[in-house]
Amino acid sequence: MNSQKHASKQQLVISNSEPSDSTTTGKLTKTKMTEGRFRLAFEKAPIGMALVDFDYRLRRVNTALCESLGYTAAELLELHLTDLTHADDNNKNLELVDKLFREEIPSYRIEKRFVRKDGTLAWLDVTALLIKDDHAKPIYGLAMVEDITKRKRGDEALRTSEERYRSFVVNSSEGILRFDIEQPIDIKLPAEEQISLFYKYGYLSECNDAMAHMHGYERSDDIVGLRFGDSRFASYPTSTSSLRRLIASNYRLLNLETERLLSDGSRSYFSTNLTGIVVNGFLLRVWGVQTDHTELKTTALDLERSHQQLRVLSGHLLALREREKADMAREMHDTIGQALAGIKIELSLLRKKMTSPDGFDSDDVRTRLDEIGTSLDETIVSVKAISTELRPGVLDKFGLAAAIEWQCEEFSRRLGTKCSYQIPKEELSLSTEASTALFRILQEALTNVVKHAEANSVRVRLTVDASKVSLEIADDGKGITQEQIKAPTSLGLLGMRERVEFLKGSFSISGLHGKGTTVKVAFPLKTEIISESIGEQP
Repeated sequence: MNSQKHASKQQLVISNSEPSDSTTTGKLTKTKMTEGRFRLAFEKAPIGMALVDFDYRLRRVNTALCESLGYTAAELLELHLTDLTHADDNNKNLELVDKLFREEIPSYRIEKRFVRKDGTLAWLDVTALLIKDDHAKPIYGLAMVEDITKRKRGDEALRTSEERYRSFVVNSSEGILRFDIEQPIDIKLPAEEQISLFYKYGYLSECNDAMAHMHGYERSDDIVGLRFGDSRFASYPTSTSSLRRLIASNYRLLNLETERLLSDGSRSYFSTNLTGIVVNGFLLRVWGVQTDHTELKTTALDLERSHQQLRVLSGHLLALREREKADMAREMHDTIGQALAGIKIELSLLRKKMTSPDGFDSDDVRTRLDEIGTSLDETIVSVKAISTELRPGVLDKFGLAAAIEWQCEEFSRRLGTKCSYQIPKEELSLSTEASTALFRILQEALTNVVKHAEANSVRVRLTVDASKVSLEIADDGKGITQEQIKAPTSLGLLGMRERVEFLKGSFSISGLHGKGTTVKVAFPLKTEIISESIGEQP
């Protein structure tokens, strides 16, 4: 640096010395003319320019630089180079200046930040080189500066916009894709020809992971670059019809509802928006946004199916109630009514015998009284049978476990199908509603076994733990199918489910082909009970 300062001082001495002869005078005149032209070009230059001494101070500045930094020329000449440079750029800038002044590099170019007079930042593109005298000795540095603040701001805005776009695409839960066309398609062509060309020349140029997942791919990288005709999109039956609708709508199609059949037999449902970019009558690309509505659609379908089942169930219950009333009326009329009518006739005849003037035969009276007693016994049995059908007395008197035991034994006795059971010996602390629901579910399940299962045996198990009581009914029949479980006409199953859900219990039914059907029900206990022993049917 000392040698650099010495060179600077030497140059100043040379500039201020007087000419010694005519030759020197001619050279000085020529030099002044050159300096005059340089000064004029320097001042009028459209870009900022500055002469910098070896001590990093500005020696001369032009108008363009003053305007870029907001200072007057006098103010700039009072400042050090480091005063104008942003602190984060100072070290790198000074390193380059030092190399230039040491003649290690002939010039350099750098984009760096300057601090304007008002404190704002200005981006300047700086090209610096070393000015030498006629003896090739460095005398000062020349900096040519272009204000690139607007471009930098534009680049930053573009970068920020790109980052936001990329973040939106990558993190979006919706599928986003873009198909580009290798050879733009004339939209005046017939629709079928446009579709054929799209299959041939369209390729997936952009896609996010959400879109890839919707269509069975692991990552977007697995499909970006695929030609439309080679991708899974082309294999969907709805793709061709969707493209027809896109063409018919002048390449703007909103809320297109499509569905796809999966390999496991289930369906996926999508809502798609498609927009084609058409320039001068040629299709260049197609943007698409797709939303997976499978969960929403499935829920809506399940809800509609549930409503349909409830409507059918409501009608079924009304019809069942009327049929039960009719059956009860017929049973009471045919059994109890006729028996009571017979008893009344016998009593009337007996009264006549007893009031007859001829007297009465005691043996005959005894016989008639026995017949009346027999009729009364049969009537009582009929009343009990009807009452049991309406609600088994054992359920109220002895509880759920005893009622299950009775029902299983009755099932085996009446139908000849083995029905084994396991029940806890302890009394269950269960609400009346839950006990009734479990018993009715058992009755319905056994009825279904008779009607549909073609089973040889049934296993019933009632278990208790610290928080719940569970009932499981399993048969070894042909096994219920998912279609039968979901069918609106499966009113017995629906009735079971409604009983359980009304009491906030849990219900499930499953079947395996050829291995039977299992019904599981559970209700919370009113109090904590732990079963210590299990009773087994002998």
